[in-house]
Amino acid sequence: MHLLASVLPLLSVGIAAPPTGYSEQFEKIAVAASSFQTCEQLGYSVDRQGIASWTRAAKQNAVAAGASEDEARNKLQKVVRTEWKSVLDRHARAKIMQHSPKHVARNNRLWQSRCENLAEDPWSAPYFSADRG
Repeated sequence: MHLLASVLPLLSVGIAAPPTGYSEQFEKIAVAASSFQTCEQLGYSVDRQGIASWTRAAKQNAVAAGASEDEARNKLQKVVRTEWKSVLDRHARAKIMQHSPKHVARNNRLWQSRCENLAEDPWSAPYFSADRG
């Protein structure tokens, strides 16, 4: 009986917890949307239409989870804008540091790793694949 009493609060928290999937999904969409052009340059095939469909489905999932359409759209736009700004800043820093072979190599490894992660992550893998040609 003591075991049941100690597990019951955990179960009630799990049942009452709001769905968090759409926020995580928005973050992954933002990474995918801000990376697809560079990943294409690195030899990845990208299903751009698939990413657009994924985005629409994610917004619908957020609405189904209780967000208003405006909240879902605004949250997604904010997350995507923030990620795009980060990527643009990264590209600007890389351009400034292109005289440094170490920095160029580090930046290339970062992008290769990012694209590999997109191709392996269950959320984004349907839209990213490494060309093996």
